[in-house]
Amino acid sequence: MGGDSEHPARQFAEAWQAATGAVSEWQRKVADATSEALGKLDPALRAAVQAGRAALTGQWRDCRCPCGTAHPDDRGVCDGRAVLTRRLGEVDVSLCAPCAVAQGVAEMPR
Repeated sequence: MGGDSEHPARQFAEAWQAATGAVSEWQRKVADATSEALGKLDPALRAAVQAGRAALTGQWRDCRCPCGTAHPDDRGVCDGRAVLTRRLGEVDVSLCAPCAVAQGVAEMPR
């Protein structure tokens, strides 16, 4: 009688173990790739929605500064008329001149 490795049940168990290992690796890679893709799509989709909303409402020249967090010490400086675009995180944000200056001052080392 041959060794235990030649037994069909043992061969099946080894093949099954190899297959489940391969499927587990594939599942991990797909999950990682999906997570990475969603991480890249989320900011792009938000920017597209924001641009679409601005185009539909006709407010593409409005300042979109998050004043309360971008320059909390200079509240109330916003004049509402965007003059430039600045990248905040992963999104381009339209800013009025006073908000742009206030953000620059807020970021300066003290």
